[in-house]
Amino acid sequence: MKISHLKRFLKWLTAAIILVPLLVAGTLTLIVISHFDGTAHLEEQEGGGVAQNHSQGSGSRQVCGIVFGAAVHKGSLPGPGITRRVKTAARLYQEGLLQHIILTGGKGEPGVASEAEVMRDVALDGGIAAGDLTLENKARSTWENLLYSRPLTGSCTTVIGISDRYHLARITYLASQQGWEDIRTLPSDWDSTWPFEMKSIGREVVALLYYMIITHLFPFDEIAQHGIPDEVEPDVLGFMITKSDHLVCQLIC
Repeated sequence: MKISHLKRFLKWLTAAIILVPLLVAGTLTLIVISHFDGTAHLEEQEGGGVAQNHSQGSGSRQVCGIVFGAAVHKGSLPGPGITRRVKTAARLYQEGLLQHIILTGGKGEPGVASEAEVMRDVALDGGIAAGDLTLENKARSTWENLLYSRPLTGSCTTVIGISDRYHLARITYLASQQGWEDIRTLPSDWDSTWPFEMKSIGREVVALLYYMIITHLFPFDEIAQHGIPDEVEPDVLGFMITKSDHLVCQLIC
């Protein structure tokens, strides 16, 4: 190969190495942002659509909300993410747009209550009746949130996933991978701060790419053990991949 051809090849290779990751990151960022508004439009159907009042008989439609867990602070105090998400579910419940709430999220640090248990306290304070709450407290990732919550929705005619808006694209993608394509999504009423949201969008881009790879590498029943824990809040965007018996992914903290 001539020197000039080699230089030209190296130039194109360098450009590809730089541009391809940027293109992938840009595309995934657009996917995350495009899901900000969710796919549920409950308010438009109040009084005659998917939602019915709590006082109606057992034969009425039951719209269920799945509230996805977030960080629990020391002393088992709810983090801002939990507060935003559960308060949104409480508002929809009070307006008669949701009849039942599933709170999903497992334990983080030892000695700290599970995300679902902490969310229950916030839900009760928000006026949701204890009998209209179901706790799923094993999940450690979004994949497991969906996997473990689905069996709890047998009596639901409509299921709405409630989380922060930057999280909705991952919920939608993983639900589709689990064959749960009829779940709808709804963002919380309150947004997080811009610095936190920008960091979270970056994390979701990494998580989406990771799951797009992992769901094609491993059988369905092995994916949970490779999930990215949702309670991890990275200070530096990125992840490292190491090899053991299986592929393991961790966000850099």
